[in-house]
Amino acid sequence: MQRSHLLATISAVTSTVILGAIAPSALAYDFVPQQQGEINVGLGCLDNCIDPGSIFDSIVSLEDETTGSRSRLFVDYFGEGDTEQRFDNGNIRLKTRDAGTTADGFWFRPSEYNESTGFSEEKGQLEVGTYLFNFSTKLAELTIDFFDTESSGTTGVLAINGQEIGNPDFVSKGADGNIASQTFTDVESIVIKFGLDRPQGTGDGVDFRLSGEPAASVPEPASILGLLAIAGGSFMLKKSV
Repeated sequence: MQRSHLLATISAVTSTVILGAIAPSALAYDFVPQQQGEINVGLGCLDNCIDPGSIFDSIVSLEDETTGSRSRLFVDYFGEGDTEQRFDNGNIRLKTRDAGTTADGFWFRPSEYNESTGFSEEKGQLEVGTYLFNFSTKLAELTIDFFDTESSGTTGVLAINGQEIGNPDFVSKGADGNIASQTFTDVESIVIKFGLDRPQGTGDGVDFRLSGEPAASVPEPASILGLLAIAGGSFMLKKSV
């Protein structure tokens, strides 16, 4: 396992202190809805929409650079008791075991979609998309789990709190079924890109989970607040692969 720590304006010693103070804890909440279905990301829903949860003010699909279109977003479940999910009269089918690698539990699942034709590759099973997540409250910590990233320079965070990242720290290419995690602090909104759609068809699909801690749930002693003031509002990234 490799870990890298990024803090824009604080020395390495100070950043280590802050990391220790706000390390992941049992307070972290799972932000993935515990039911299957489609989330409205600005495209409406093919059938019924599910509620993404009160932690989100909105989830907005943005044009993905590899598809040239916005993508749909589903929550899918794999494991005991799983059943096939069909949408749009069967044009989109999320199977119990499908064309891609699957992970147990509930996961957010992007779905490549051509807005001009209404066509979805692989019956909606190509997990590619770019999304803006606006949170209803500031998060002291947000962790993103990326599942099955098998291409380089295609999956990762593009912007935080409205500020584009000039040189995104994309998730590294891994073996089949790999899970990579990135954790950010002081997050109000975030833009994340998932997967790759190749012009000749198919591509690299990536599912994901979000979890974290609202800022109000994390005690901040005066010493930590002072260090954060030195940071000037910058954000911090921890990456584990």
